[in-house]
Amino acid sequence: MLHLKAKKIITFVLACTMVFSVVGMAVLPVGTVSAADASGTTASISDIFKNQLPDGGWRKDYKQTSGEWAKSTIDNKATYSEIRRLAKEFKKTNDPRYSTAAIKGINFLINMQYSNGGWPQVYQSSGYHKHITYNDDAMINVMIMLDEVAARKGDFSFIDSTLANRSKNSVAKGVEAILNTQVVSGGKLTAWGQQHDSSSLKPASARIYEVPSLTAGESVTIVKFLKTRPANAKITASIKGAEAWFNKVKITGYKYERANGDSKIIADSKAAPIWARFYEIGTDKPIFIGRDGVVKYKLSDIDKERRGGYAWYGNWPSKL
Repeated sequence: MLHLKAKKIITFVLACTMVFSVVGMAVLPVGTVSAADASGTTASISDIFKNQLPDGGWRKDYKQTSGEWAKSTIDNKATYSEIRRLAKEFKKTNDPRYSTAAIKGINFLINMQYSNGGWPQVYQSSGYHKHITYNDDAMINVMIMLDEVAARKGDFSFIDSTLANRSKNSVAKGVEAILNTQVVSGGKLTAWGQQHDSSSLKPASARIYEVPSLTAGESVTIVKFLKTRPANAKITASIKGAEAWFNKVKITGYKYERANGDSKIIADSKAAPIWARFYEIGTDKPIFIGRDGVVKYKLSDIDKERRGGYAWYGNWPSKL
């Protein structure tokens, strides 16, 4: 009898878990991407301190000991998250070990920057990791933090004037890179790619399902950052060009749904505008790519694993 009751309880709990999992999936905001954050976002302060690499940065996964991902990176919130946490710890404890490690990390980020103002995903790397990387807002998040360092704001009040000035100059160079990588199509300023070649500054490929294209998501974060800069003719033109492009490529009359490891768009005349993650340069057509690397023009034409494993549409520009 006890076994029967226990079995019923377990069955009930499992059923509830499944229900809440489905509900949770249904209410995910449009465009949510499930990507594991770097170790430094949740690691203990002692682990952050121990895992700082000799160059001053951090790996995104502290357990990785070989290959490209064993190098310092800004992917998945790595390095700048550790710096922020060390600065906060120094403010709380006044222990100079933490300020020293944070300063070493800040200097690393400045040294990691290319002379053209861009940041690679991984330091001294190869392949797509060396591209100027806007993907997952990596470069912009670095610039936001360096902007705080330059102003000696909040947890960065301990920064000296020399490093503050270096950070200010680094951010200014980053803005130039942003302006120089904005894609011109048909004689008009449009948006940015997820990553750009560090030499030609043109949109570049990364993983097989990430081809050179314009991206709505990361371009919104770039525009938001530009709006925090002192206005000048180039910045104003950049913002206006991007906003005009967002308006041009918005999709109305459809909603995007992700559930049960798949995703689709459904006709809905009352739905708010959505945007595709990737747009073909020149035509502004939404594009979709599976693990075969072949560009398709319908979401339904790529494999289910990729349809469900990537946010192909979102409402990013609606937040501007």
